Amino acid sequence: MAVFERPYKPLDLNISQIEGFPLTSMAERLMKEADFATSGRASLTLARGDEMTVVLVSMKAGVTLAEHSAPATATVVTLSGNILFTTKTKNVTLIQGESVTFTADIDHSVHANEDSVFLIIIGGKHSA
Repeated sequence: MAVFERPYKPLDLNISQIEGFPLTSMAERLMKEADFATSGRASLTLARGDEMTVVLVSMKAGVTLAEHSAPATATVVTLSGNILFTTKTKNVTLIQGESVTFTADIDHSVHANEDSVFLIIIGGKHSA
């Protein structure tokens, strides 16, 4: 299992290897960091490669990630809390165990309705 110490080196997905992540304890640590961050959020890139990136994010209640797009198709998986995923055409509320998948061309924002932790899995290659 990966140990969460700063600075944290993400798992390199471009070389053959396997690693587990203690998501619950990592999420608890990130939420503590978010408590002290002026932005009310904290994140940790768990794994990165040419084909996929995995990021763990914590957000305090009331915090919003402003509208942005992803570099490729992505999936958000809520591990705890309650987040509102908003696009120009759809609003999706996600609670623990729920997810949303979207393409890179979808501008979106994320709002934490309560203290929340989620995974972002960004994969594939986006062709311009």
